[in-house]
Amino acid sequence: MVYPEIQAVADAIAEQCAPLKVYLVSQKTATDGELISFKLAVVVSDDVESISELECRLYAQIDSDYPYDLVLYQQKEWDTLRTDSRTFAWKISQTGSVLYD
Repeated sequence: MVYPEIQAVADAIAEQCAPLKVYLVSQKTATDGELISFKLAVVVSDDVESISELECRLYAQIDSDYPYDLVLYQQKEWDTLRTDSRTFAWKISQTGSVLYD
């Protein structure tokens, strides 16, 4: 189940930076099912000059009632890492849910 609050953040990311993909990496919920926090992975074009600047801009411009974390990858880095089973990118590609494609 993807909470609407998570999808809203993914949609806002899509509007801000036109990513190639956004994955839901994880979500934490309380015992009653209420959302506590979540983590998204964002794959962007190699044309993005500064991943760290983009990350800061996304955090500054996208509000959420729930804490969230972002992990950003440029396409070339993502393509390399997602094929290596020792990496976090591989785990994301295997177990993450695609929210934007």
